[in-house]
Amino acid sequence: MSTYRLEFITPLFSRGAYEDRPEVRPASIRGQLHWWFRALGGNYTDEKTIFGGVHGGATASKLVVRVSSLVGSTGSANTLPHKKGDQASPKAAYLGGTKFDLHILSRLGGLDKRLQSALDRTLETWLLLGTLGLRSTRAAGSFRWETLPPLLPNSLQPPPDFAAYEERCAQLLQHAPLRFSLLSQSYASAEQARRVVSDTLGGRDDRQGQNDLAGLNDPLGKIFGGRKTSPLRFRIVGIATSFRIAAVWDARMSVTGNRPGDLAGIINLLKQRKPALGEQLAASSLAA
Repeated sequence: MSTYRLEFITPLFSRGAYEDRPEVRPASIRGQLHWWFRALGGNYTDEKTIFGGVHGGATASKLVVRVSSLVGSTGSANTLPHKKGDQASPKAAYLGGTKFDLHILSRLGGLDKRLQSALDRTLETWLLLGTLGLRSTRAAGSFRWETLPPLLPNSLQPPPDFAAYEERCAQLLQHAPLRFSLLSQSYASAEQARRVVSDTLGGRDDRQGQNDLAGLNDPLGKIFGGRKTSPLRFRIVGIATSFRIAAVWDARMSVTGNRPGDLAGIINLLKQRKPALGEQLAASSLAA
């Protein structure tokens, strides 16, 4: 078993049966790990062995995710922090500073060395680049983390600085159908950074933005006319007292429907209309 303490630095919008009662749900964390396993290039046979499945014969999961020791406060937070009043769409959330312990266990004989390595890579990638809950692709549910004792020789550890963070992410994503960049600007708070990545294009009152995004196969995702998850994802990274934006582009065209040129297109649009984010993306390795 491995145990990690996570501390949210942006609000977590996650709930179960009650809309006004936030929850940290193991099933949601498991779903995030499942997504990252696929995004990193994992094949269906390995996926089914680790996560279980029903197609081609039912197989029980060998992965167990548990949550304990949650400490924090709940309240109303804006899902759209760049807007004001009702347009900011406030919802019940766990607020920044909320902490909990995440336990990752195996069962049914565990995994062989190769599959355990694939799961460890998936877990570390999510810990470094992933988020949790509603608006997670726009950096809600971003967190810091640390490994709790007992520490083993292969225990995962968070990078000590941004240079090490960038290097480790590049190593984990090597040969994966994902592109990554740590954007250049530092912020004094995680919420300042979240406002920047939340203020993009295609909102309810942005008809021009909706049309432009449709012409690029909706590279920021969409809600109207069929839901699509954004291939461009953001995470706020907090190290010491500084916060920066990490951006990931899902380049799996068969999954997202987005062509390589769609990334260049959305970066150009953001640079023109939302320069606080767009200029950073244009100067990043994603624009190369």
